[in-house]
Amino acid sequence: MAEETSRDDTVGRAGLTLQGVSEIQAALTEEGKVPEDLVLGFNSEDPQIKKASIIKIREILRKFSPSESVQPVIDTGLVPAIVSLLDSEDTTLQCEAAWIVANIASGTTQQTVQVINAGAIPRLIILSASPDAELADSAAWALANVLGDCAKLQDRVEEEGGVAALVKLVDRGEPGYEKVQRTAVWALFCYVNPRHSRKLSIKKIGHVLPCLARYIRETPVNEANMESIEYAVRALDRIQKHNPRRTDFVTTGVVPRLVKLLADSSSSITLQKGVLNCLGYVVSGSIPDADVAVDAGLLPGLFIPLEAKNEVLRRLALRAASNVAAGGHSQVCALLDSRLLKPVVRILMDDQESTICRREACSTISNLVMRIPGDAKLAQAIIEGRWIEALSAALLIPDRQAKELAVSGIANMLEWNLPQGLEADESPITMLRRASCPQNLRAVRDSRDVDDEDIKKSCQRLLTLFFPDCSRRTRV
Repeated sequence: MAEETSRDDTVGRAGLTLQGVSEIQAALTEEGKVPEDLVLGFNSEDPQIKKASIIKIREILRKFSPSESVQPVIDTGLVPAIVSLLDSEDTTLQCEAAWIVANIASGTTQQTVQVINAGAIPRLIILSASPDAELADSAAWALANVLGDCAKLQDRVEEEGGVAALVKLVDRGEPGYEKVQRTAVWALFCYVNPRHSRKLSIKKIGHVLPCLARYIRETPVNEANMESIEYAVRALDRIQKHNPRRTDFVTTGVVPRLVKLLADSSSSITLQKGVLNCLGYVVSGSIPDADVAVDAGLLPGLFIPLEAKNEVLRRLALRAASNVAAGGHSQVCALLDSRLLKPVVRILMDDQESTICRREACSTISNLVMRIPGDAKLAQAIIEGRWIEALSAALLIPDRQAKELAVSGIANMLEWNLPQGLEADESPITMLRRASCPQNLRAVRDSRDVDDEDIKKSCQRLLTLFFPDCSRRTRV
């Protein structure tokens, strides 16, 4: 920002001097108002006094929170005049005005409406394409604040071409414009926020999705870019909540890049969470869509979050594994070959692990057990991988969904015949007995802490059919 000139002997209207304005503290009065001399200075015919006054007003907005400072600035009645400065030929005045507009737009909806009604949006769109990077950045910031407000104001920006302008900024990618590009990414993140209680149409997000995907694919991971990559990935995560077709998501080519980001040791926890949400969305879709993620190396990449101390990362990784387990035969084989199931089983059997992580682990194993009939490789993995013990232990997890998944998995295991070629010395019933399954089924059936009668009936059915010696209730 340009500093005030040294013309301290200049006298403006109402006897104001440039030095006098410069000496005014950038603070609100005791009554919570903008100092009157700054208002007079803004209206001065002397350009230097005017510039010094607007800089002071901007500093007030910088020093105080929006809840304290925005309304006092609006109360000066200067908002239309400030917005008109966006048309100034003086770049410094344009930057100061854009900064003030951005801060007013960070206030309440009613406050944001003040700058919109003064004609800020079309002016900001023009400035966002400015060759001056600082000016373009301030304009993009202001547009982002409006987009982050209510749906009605968001529509105003969109209808006047603001979203399209931001997409162009993200795609601009010129040296020296990296900061502008990052701000534009954040603005699009604000745009796709699902909190506006409405879904954006495929048409509306159709040009935003590939733009963000390109940015993620092409932007190197480093300290300077980390936050904007996080916003871009989180924006993709938000976009999925607007129900686009997964095929459109996959065809952007972003999935392999997301997998690499997951395995990148320099990726932040926030970035990893966003990546896992996006990849979880992909693998929960059709088999061809999920194949893209698996073929890109998703499963080896899940080892990192599965071993992380962060519970959310473990949960998201387990959910992705569960979705792969529910996929096609090639995906199941890839899951077995990845050796990822060893940490999944460990988490399921660890009673110190969070309930939600154990539930997701149980879902993974239960989904796989459903596919046992006729698959010797899968059946062998169950026997060698302690899956039977894990499902038995899952019956005692204090969670209704985990119990349902465990009962379902055990039922499927009891009802399958050993495939030809399987090397097993024991029948499924014998293996389950050795894993204390009958005792755990009975414990669930008889527990006063289990309120779900359907689960209790399922346990009783399995006991009656396969473990009749354990089916009778203990006399109290």
